[in-house]
Amino acid sequence: MKLKKIIAVALAAVLSLSLMACGNSDEVEKSTVDSMTEVEKDQGETLTGTEDLPVLKVAVMPFLNSIPVKYMMDHGLDVENGFKIETVYFANGGAMNEALAADEWEVGTLSAAAVNSLAIYGAYNVADIGHSEGGLYTLVAEDSPIAKVKGSNPSYPDIYGDADTVKGSVIATNTGTISHLNVIKWLEAIGLTIDDVEIVSMDFPSAYQALLTGNCDIAALNPPTSYQAEEEGYVVSSSLTTLQVPQYDSIISSAKAHDERADVVTNYIKAFFQATDALYADPEMATQLLYDWYTENGSDTTMESCAIEIETRPFVTSEEAKTITIGESCKITGEFWVSQKLLVEEKYPEIAKHIDDSLVKAALGY
Repeated sequence: MKLKKIIAVALAAVLSLSLMACGNSDEVEKSTVDSMTEVEKDQGETLTGTEDLPVLKVAVMPFLNSIPVKYMMDHGLDVENGFKIETVYFANGGAMNEALAADEWEVGTLSAAAVNSLAIYGAYNVADIGHSEGGLYTLVAEDSPIAKVKGSNPSYPDIYGDADTVKGSVIATNTGTISHLNVIKWLEAIGLTIDDVEIVSMDFPSAYQALLTGNCDIAALNPPTSYQAEEEGYVVSSSLTTLQVPQYDSIISSAKAHDERADVVTNYIKAFFQATDALYADPEMATQLLYDWYTENGSDTTMESCAIEIETRPFVTSEEAKTITIGESCKITGEFWVSQKLLVEEKYPEIAKHIDDSLVKAALGY
């Protein structure tokens, strides 16, 4: 979108020069300016002097937690706050973590995968910015024996399945993500462990296809594929909501950016919450932006699914952020990783060491 605006400004300038050679320069200049939209005028003004702004490498993924970054760039909130965003695209949180060691990005937004960012790669959780438990589902076919058993554990009356119906199942999910946590919590609730099932790692669209084709018994999915599967009639056997597990998406800063560029990261946090405030205040706009983001990144979705996701996974506003104890959900996730041998116990204390609320407090003034 920005590129189109820049091109429009450049073309207007070329037109102005061409016409000046043929007529009165004052009249041509006024005509050219009048023909530009207000957005193009603002964009031309914004571009002046941005060459010297610090560039921040921002990791984005094809999920909801990246649309504040898109909003920031579309509305110039990065420039307004004294920096420029350079996006680095990743398919999932696992890939983001692998790139941390190579300094391929400086800030990004993660949920469950943030455990490894902090514990293994020394990154920092600097703000919690979105409720990520909504739409995290395990799903089964309507005719599955699992869908016939509800409330086997009275503490979780809305989950489906029990030890007998789930044991031996093939579960497809993107391992190391928050959907994997949903699987672990669900199994625990019905008296099983990961040793009682076969977990097959694949990306979410592939896991959904495996469910559609009968190549797995259960798929643990992220939005938008989770909502799409639900619309198709698949039964939500568990969710982080029904399992009563609160989770947040968090802004993660690489150790290098945290230690050497704290001022830029603080400005990024400020701009990010300006974006979440705007998105929270206008659900219709947020829904359209999310639909466009999914479509742009190759995910099949519907406006209805996007509207549900915006409603069930609300962004944290700047005011709500002041009430949150940063990193608590990351610690909870870390405990589960340790219990399932996904994280060595010796690394668990590193999580607490890499939670820093000073930057968000500076950004939001509390």
